Amino acid sequence: MTVLGIHHVSSITREILDNHDFYTNILGLRLVKKTVNQDDTSMYHLFYADHEGTPGSDITFFEIVNAPKFQAGTNSISRTYFRVPSKEALEFFRDRFEAYGVYHEGIIEQFGRTIMKFEDHEKQRLALMVDQSDEHATPNVHPDIPRAHAITSIGAVEMTVQYVKPMVQFLELLGGAVHGDFNDDATEAELKVGEDSIYVIEQRSSQLEKEGYGSVHHFSLRVEDEAELMEIEERIDEENWKNSGIIDRYYFKALYITTVGGITVEVSTDGPGFHVDEPVESLGEALSLPPELEENRDLIEAYLTPLR
Repeated sequence: MTVLGIHHVSSITREILDNHDFYTNILGLRLVKKTVNQDDTSMYHLFYADHEGTPGSDITFFEIVNAPKFQAGTNSISRTYFRVPSKEALEFFRDRFEAYGVYHEGIIEQFGRTIMKFEDHEKQRLALMVDQSDEHATPNVHPDIPRAHAITSIGAVEMTVQYVKPMVQFLELLGGAVHGDFNDDATEAELKVGEDSIYVIEQRSSQLEKEGYGSVHHFSLRVEDEAELMEIEERIDEENWKNSGIIDRYYFKALYITTVGGITVEVSTDGPGFHVDEPVESLGEALSLPPELEENRDLIEAYLTPLR
């Protein structure tokens, strides 16, 4: 069983037009798949990624127009980290954020990396991190963002939990490996999954995060194919973790696991990928639907807001 890294991060928005503008225009990501939530087709499910929609590069959003604002707390996926290739790229985005009025906290050192924390318009907690390890990335081309400064992929996620050790043990069950020192007195840990990181931070608070717009719903880890995913499922079942069983999401197959503190962690296959129903050159331009929803296309499109 080989976990290759982070597959995607899925979050919640209620302002789909502002969301689309922020991630494609300000961050310079590409909308590589415009589809709907397969469990509730009245809402968009948008995927922003590198130019080719490479697994590990995409942050996704469910549009829930009546969602309340999230309330920050423990037992949460508390930040998503995008890779950029250099400190100069951080400085470029710092200036860009200031020009667009985007909240940021300046360039700092954390977890042994040079990073910059920032937020989108709904206070989604994000960061840029200097990391050149993603050799296979194909950054999106944006007229105002030099390719040398462009975001390449997702490099890490941060989890905030009441007790760090049970989450570390769970992530090890999925194939994560502790990086650096970790002992019974530790209050934070870094786990490596492929070239990516999961930061686990202990916050012993009674204030649990309440999900809403601006929060992360789940993140997913990558495996190569369904055979690897079945091994994960078998291991999870042996340890009696509540899970969805393997679900076919058309662009990948997925297993959703309810983990420590009620946090959802998904494991997804790399394939078949976003090219299964669209060529690379036109990814994200039309509404994509899996075959079982195609007969309802007219009705589904009637409920969706056209994107600029």
